[in-house]
Amino acid sequence: MEDLQSINRQIDSAEKLQSIVSTMKAHASANITQFQNAAGASMIYRKVLDMGLYVIVAGDKEKKRLQPQQKGSTLHIVFGSDYGLAGRFNERIAEFAIKKITPGKEAVIIAIGQQILPRLTDQLMVSRTLPVPLTEKGITSMVQKLLFEIDEIRDEKDIETIMLYYNKPIQLTLFEEESERLFPIDFEKLEKSKVEWKSNSLPTYLITRETLFSDLIQQYFFITLYRSFCYSLASENASRLASMEAAGKNIDDRLDQLNASYRRQRQDQITEEISDVISGFKAIKKTNDHATD
Repeated sequence: MEDLQSINRQIDSAEKLQSIVSTMKAHASANITQFQNAAGASMIYRKVLDMGLYVIVAGDKEKKRLQPQQKGSTLHIVFGSDYGLAGRFNERIAEFAIKKITPGKEAVIIAIGQQILPRLTDQLMVSRTLPVPLTEKGITSMVQKLLFEIDEIRDEKDIETIMLYYNKPIQLTLFEEESERLFPIDFEKLEKSKVEWKSNSLPTYLITRETLFSDLIQQYFFITLYRSFCYSLASENASRLASMEAAGKNIDDRLDQLNASYRRQRQDQITEEISDVISGFKAIKKTNDHATD
């Protein structure tokens, strides 16, 4: 049976761990809000870009000429995390991506995050790895770096399609896997979205269609990748929050057990001390009685 000192040390360790878990929960909650707000803002800008692209492609029966059409490889970008303690965040998106990616020389893969890397390399060949930004402000520079990596790969290989795989938050601690085609743009989907304008006619533009499309597509690539980072980071923190809540419950249960054990041990110790006092008193009384006789 453990002594009181040992139980006290365990209670102290559990309380310290409980404090760490509470801090991580607060940090994860703040991050979720930060990245979801950034994702919401990016979606507003993305809608503006969709409207601009809609103006260009509306009524154009030769949309394919606006973007290069070539047979080649598919570039897959999988968003994971750099840090652990995030539940099955990395496992789920890795399993999701592996099911959709056909391994072979035509598959080029960029892994975002060190935690996702070993989960992909078991079955796929990863070409490049990039770190995950820690804050909303860091996303912009990381998107720029990712765009640079994409341009380098496109210079080396004929890239026909670019696919994105990321986790997307649906509730505070829940998320789902998502795949999205970044390139080529799905013009049919864009037209089906029925972009609405306040006026009865579509806006006109003064520069050439190709120049305007080129400018819009650069912004389209940037904001789509930016939003993917936001969704992934919000999901990572949602998964971490769920893990910390589970850990916190386990710590609470353990503390209850330890405190109950401490109380029992303390009560047994007090009972034993009282018994010793009573036994001592009886022994002294008996000795005194014999002396009187």
